[in-house]
Amino acid sequence: MKSIQTKIILLVLTGIMIATAIIGGTGIISFGNAIDDDSVRVMNLICSEKAQELNNVLGRIEQSVEILSGYACDNLVSIERLSKDLEYAKGYTKELEELGLTIANATDGAVAIYVRFSPELMYYNEGFFWVKNQEKGTFESTQLTDFSLYSPDDVEHVGWYYLPVSAGKPVWLQPYDNKNIDVYMISYVIPVYKDGELFGIVGMDIDFDYVAQQVDKIQIYETGHAFITDENFIMVHSKHYQRGTVVRELSESLAGADEQALTNMEAVYGYEVNGEAKKVTFRKLVNGMNLAVTVPVAEIDRTKNRLIVQMLILVFLVVLVFIIAARTIAGNIVKPLKELDVAAREIAKGNLEVSLACKSKDEVGTLSESLKKTAEQLKKRIDYINNLAYMDKLTDIRNNTAYLNEVSAIGESMKNEKISFSVFVIDANGLKTINDTYGHDCGNELLVAISKAASGVFGEENVYRIGGDEFAVILRNADAIKCSNLEREFEESLKTQAGNLKPSAAIGSAVYEPGKDGTYESVFKRADGQMYQKKLAMKSSGETSVMVTDEI
Repeated sequence: MKSIQTKIILLVLTGIMIATAIIGGTGIISFGNAIDDDSVRVMNLICSEKAQELNNVLGRIEQSVEILSGYACDNLVSIERLSKDLEYAKGYTKELEELGLTIANATDGAVAIYVRFSPELMYYNEGFFWVKNQEKGTFESTQLTDFSLYSPDDVEHVGWYYLPVSAGKPVWLQPYDNKNIDVYMISYVIPVYKDGELFGIVGMDIDFDYVAQQVDKIQIYETGHAFITDENFIMVHSKHYQRGTVVRELSESLAGADEQALTNMEAVYGYEVNGEAKKVTFRKLVNGMNLAVTVPVAEIDRTKNRLIVQMLILVFLVVLVFIIAARTIAGNIVKPLKELDVAAREIAKGNLEVSLACKSKDEVGTLSESLKKTAEQLKKRIDYINNLAYMDKLTDIRNNTAYLNEVSAIGESMKNEKISFSVFVIDANGLKTINDTYGHDCGNELLVAISKAASGVFGEENVYRIGGDEFAVILRNADAIKCSNLEREFEESLKTQAGNLKPSAAIGSAVYEPGKDGTYESVFKRADGQMYQKKLAMKSSGETSVMVTDEI
């Protein structure tokens, strides 16, 4: 006959094993779902942010063409005079040409700007076509395309004219090889009308490499990347696929997707390539293309798999501990087990702020501490996933994570290709004094002022906050003379900032020298050393950040 103690031990052991299996299984499922949900949110967040950035670029291009087309319509006296009065047409074209050049020079990525009058209205060839000389960096007048040489359906030569005219509205041309100037591009063209009658088109061509460079900068997790497809999900640009590729597995996945979700471009889809499972999400761009962000499932599951192993180890420890200790501590084990059970259920529900009061120096105490550490580690992992953003919250510039990614990319480029870059190091003067005297809000204001000045001079995409009061700038293709000029411009920018706070900062720079610098760090050290010497000189002369207050 089994004793009550034996029955209690068997009951407790059985209950613990069953409860551990149920709660552990529930926890694993809940943890996995939580991590999957967070990965979806992160992918959607990054895809939405980067799509908005690309849409802003495309929107500026649309605005540039709209300005020129609006001017063309508003300043045309009449189509009849344009078509019959050659001198008027030349003067009118000259006005458009001057405005077009100004607009093109102010638009990033523009390789051509043009106005072309309708050949059906004009008995002479009139308009202008300015193409950017990539070597000189200036726009040059180019001979107008002869419409009589090409069929209207010849997109690569005259699609820029006939497609928007046929549509009767502004049109984004999908990426194509422009045979007139031998550039792979996208174009935005607006047909222009006077009193309801078409008299020509206004358009701008954008080098597609400019858009591709923005896409190639996008990174998520370790190997996740971005690519662009056309409206039929045929590859337009990718670091991993050739242009025009149809990813069969992805096409099959999208074919079975929910139509509404696919239209809204908010869902994350799974697909396989060469046996590797991946996830992807899309955002529609204003020109009809799709921006996609994709991540291998293995990277997303890495944290989840680690947690599963930890949970299995915990299950094994629970069973082992209670087999060894059940005979001696059967009477005292019920209370701590209930506490562990409640805590495990809370963790399974997603409440990671659990409190474990059990401090006994035995296996139950060890289990309690292990479960607490598991919850802490899980919270850290989830917080890490939720904070994959690359922006510094205080200054709205790129943070140290983004900086390290850029340093890593430069390091790889230094190994594999010729590269030219310069590094600037900026350190705030008097931050501690400002904090101690006026409070940390004023100290934060100083950091924001310095970041704004740096962003205005160097471009916000090149500026990073890498420490409390330290900033770094990485510029491509900047020589020593340009660096020196930019340093002076930055210092002048600090002096001219309005408000009671008068910011001061020390700045140093260094240019990468291939024969001298073996690593990025050596360039950084030279810039940092120059900054430090300047900081000492400024300190010696009493130059620092100050807060000007009105005397009563």
